[in-house]
Amino acid sequence: MKLKLRKLISVCLLFTTTLLFITIGKVNAQPKGFTFIKKQKVIAERLNSASKTIKYIDSDFKQFKHLDILENDIKSKGHFCFKSSNNVRWEYFEPYKYLIIMNSNNMWINNGKKTQKYNTKTNQIFKEINDLMISLLQGDILESKKFTVKFYQNKKFILALLIPESKEMLEFLSGIDIYFDKSDYSVSKIKMIEHNGDYTFIEFYNKKTNKPIPNSKFMMK
Repeated sequence: MKLKLRKLISVCLLFTTTLLFITIGKVNAQPKGFTFIKKQKVIAERLNSASKTIKYIDSDFKQFKHLDILENDIKSKGHFCFKSSNNVRWEYFEPYKYLIIMNSNNMWINNGKKTQKYNTKTNQIFKEINDLMISLLQGDILESKKFTVKFYQNKKFILALLIPESKEMLEFLSGIDIYFDKSDYSVSKIKMIEHNGDYTFIEFYNKKTNKPIPNSKFMMK
């Protein structure tokens, strides 16, 4: 079970929910270029409140997968759509075509050749993955008891450093960094850090919020 969970989380880290501002193994260190926010509770409430006003997100994204065994990072580009609640579409265009759709209790994965469908309600592994990605994108993860959170800021971003508390999550991740744009408190960057030094970094750009997205975007044809 643990081996299967490890493989599935690795897939989602590779194909999904920052520059290396912190050193692996020192996730509590002061992030370079950021200052600690003294009123931690106030900023958490502000981010949570703002996240609840975002019903739609439509954005391009760049993804960098860093693996210590490779000389260069794996670079990907694609398009991302989100509709509250529990509707997510990750579509990769470069360097290969890959599609992940999450719709309520259903999850589809298409690798360009075939499509596989999973029920996240009956499959605990996929439910954890689905809940994690939705929580990351909506900002709800800041309220999760599965993580401790510390907030930092610079002129452009509020940086939330999340440290896993649950034993299961700690086996796969040493930390998650979420960068919130100060202009609208939406998620601009996500970095998921693994214990072995590998990490996945996703940056959103050309982002549009609260412009309706057709339901067809969240169904596999």
